[in-house]
Amino acid sequence: MPTLRLAVRTLLRRPGFCAVVVLTLALGIGATSAIFTVVSGVLLRPLPYRAPERLALIWSQWSNFDKTWLSQAEYLDYQRQTTLFEDAAAWTDNSEVAITGGGAAAESVPAMGMTANMLNVVGMSPQLGRTFSAIEDAPNGPAVVMVGYELWQRRWGGDPTLVGRTIDVGGQPSLVVGVLPQAFRFPLEFQSRRTAQIIQPAAIDRSAPVRGSHGYYGVARLKPGVTTAMVTRDLRTLATRWTEEGLYPKDMHFSVFSVSLLDEVSGRVRLALTVLAAAVVLLLLLTCANVANLILMRADSRNREVAVRAALGAGFGDILRLALIESLLLGTAGGLLGLGLAWASVRLLAARAPTMIPRISDVAVDWRVLVFTLLLSLAIGVVFGVVPLARMLRLDLTNALRDGRGQSGGVGQRRGRSLLIVTEMALAVLLLIGAGLTVRSFINLTRIDAGFDERNVLAAHLSIPSSKYSTPELADNFYRDLGAAVRQLPGVRAAGFVRVLPLAEEMGDAGLRIQSKPIPQGQPGRQADWQAVSPGYFEAMKIRLVKGRFFDQRDGRAGQPVIAINQQLAKEYFPGEDPVGELIQVGRDTVWRTVVAVVGDVHQNGLVSATKRGWYIPQEQWAVAYGNPRRSMSLVVKSSGDPHALIAPIERIVRGMDADVPLTRITTMSDVLASATQEQRFTMALMAAFAALALLLAAVGIYGVISYAVGQRTREIGIRLALGAETSTVRMLVLRQGMAPAALGVVVGLGAAFGLTRFLGALLYGVAPVDSVTFAIPPLLLLVVATGSVLIPAVRASRVEPVEALRIE
Repeated sequence: MPTLRLAVRTLLRRPGFCAVVVLTLALGIGATSAIFTVVSGVLLRPLPYRAPERLALIWSQWSNFDKTWLSQAEYLDYQRQTTLFEDAAAWTDNSEVAITGGGAAAESVPAMGMTANMLNVVGMSPQLGRTFSAIEDAPNGPAVVMVGYELWQRRWGGDPTLVGRTIDVGGQPSLVVGVLPQAFRFPLEFQSRRTAQIIQPAAIDRSAPVRGSHGYYGVARLKPGVTTAMVTRDLRTLATRWTEEGLYPKDMHFSVFSVSLLDEVSGRVRLALTVLAAAVVLLLLLTCANVANLILMRADSRNREVAVRAALGAGFGDILRLALIESLLLGTAGGLLGLGLAWASVRLLAARAPTMIPRISDVAVDWRVLVFTLLLSLAIGVVFGVVPLARMLRLDLTNALRDGRGQSGGVGQRRGRSLLIVTEMALAVLLLIGAGLTVRSFINLTRIDAGFDERNVLAAHLSIPSSKYSTPELADNFYRDLGAAVRQLPGVRAAGFVRVLPLAEEMGDAGLRIQSKPIPQGQPGRQADWQAVSPGYFEAMKIRLVKGRFFDQRDGRAGQPVIAINQQLAKEYFPGEDPVGELIQVGRDTVWRTVVAVVGDVHQNGLVSATKRGWYIPQEQWAVAYGNPRRSMSLVVKSSGDPHALIAPIERIVRGMDADVPLTRITTMSDVLASATQEQRFTMALMAAFAALALLLAAVGIYGVISYAVGQRTREIGIRLALGAETSTVRMLVLRQGMAPAALGVVVGLGAAFGLTRFLGALLYGVAPVDSVTFAIPPLLLLVVATGSVLIPAVRASRVEPVEALRIE
């Protein structure tokens, strides 16, 4: 205790030094702990399933589709692979359904359809009730649902009597048979902030399953000892046999592959988080180098104090214990403050991080982070407490008592400080180049033409209940009346509806046939992405009209069947021709549709992915082609001002037309476009923050070392000036002393960057990992900063008065 009190008093006598050390440590430890929290929560925390390492997803692939869904028949065939799987389940996205009645306001919630064995395959049990029975999980089976835990708590207050009651789902009375467990997520929902809250039976037709339509996800529980590589090999053999049997055209190149669930959930972000973890480790090392500079300089200034204590009888054990306790106190204080910064940073990251990071909303500072931060703080405290002591043990007590400097000004100490400058500059170069590459990549992404004008466009999703809008006429009339009312609002320039909102929802493809270009026997069919849009949609999104005309009021249910195609489809299927006037059949439609427009390409499933062939048919003609109307659509409204001002008026219009139709997923297309680059934005922002800290720490570190070194050489500088040395000579001496190791550090950092930035390739867009511009600017910036940091002590040294310097010394 006496040593502890002495250590506290000693530190409090130097509040400036303590504040700088603690704050520097807090920044490094806080950033490291925050990233460790994210890595632990995303990559290290197990998924909430039984033995998740034995779960795998199954995907289809064929020409132009590297990764897509399963058909009913494929899923059932995979389920029979008993040599590979214990069991397999499937689920499908049911978009959204409206929940009405029960005395609460209508709301639209995400919905899924799943096979009855889904929970059993992933190894979870219902929170309440049961899952679906085989009779319920069949076409035209009883109307039953399972309710998500969050919806159960929010809408029904966790009432256990909900199970067994009937609720109104999409206008249809449905029996609640169970409540999903709180931790349950469908395997691909870990990358979303919204999870399905109404679960319906998948109702796969086992007697006559469809093979050509792909709309299901498949998950399988592997038998012990089975790997995803084995699954891929065996299922591809099966897919080859299907092609040989004529179930798929040869030129379709149909195939299958399997991915472990752990890789599927976190594989996409593993590289980004690894890069950020490496960057924060570099920042921590830079922090440690700075702290080492500060503590070593303080140790040099305490040589006389140590010598006096030793002369008064203090043993080196007592001195060691005092210095070690001081360092541990500084490390602990920096760790506690860093933990507070980590907690605040994690909350900010959880709120602002991209949804592509799985389970990011559940990430929090837990016992793992506390232990990690504690051990890190103690390790730093021990290291920086022991290293100065090694120098104290070699201290010449006689010289220290005489002039207070001992051996502090030796060549070894100067080389040690130079090595620290080299280290700091090299680490800062690495961080700045990494940040520069991610910033340039992000700038390139923002320059991509998405194919639409996102400015002042409001988007919202609607789902109308089938019980009220049972016929195509009723559904079409609702959307037509709503569109007309919205267009009458002040400030509305255009409005329309679309089946799948670009960059917000994933869209699949469908077949098409061209009357004038029949496909030769045995050749694969033509495919393209498909959309249903209303008149006004192209105008609201300002999608470019290349040829022909946009859809208008002529293109209703009774109008001539028409279709619009994008430029990519025209380029591939009508090279060098004018497709306007050509006749096309789509999907299961038997009607030939006239091409009335060629419109600009739109990035639908991703901003960096290539635009695919696509076609559009009028919303009201959808039922003619597919038998059922589109009851789930997204409204897009082009405003002359702030689109947010239209939210309340549009909600009033919808409520006035039907109080049971909620308006959900209200956003702007600017936000949608920003979300398309959220992964790159997230990485760029953190790398830029780390680089800014690195630049600051490098500048402070170099300034501190050179300033201290100049102070140690006051007598030498005074003698030089007294013997007639020019002030410019003194300045150059100091500049060389500081800039030589700084320049060497830049060279070392550049060499390391050439080797390490290659791992960033998968995270970059439109910029090479070894980019000449990016490799040139950060080193120059650092050299400018280093020059400024060295110049201040150099100028101060040149102004030393020889007489004063000699008298002080």
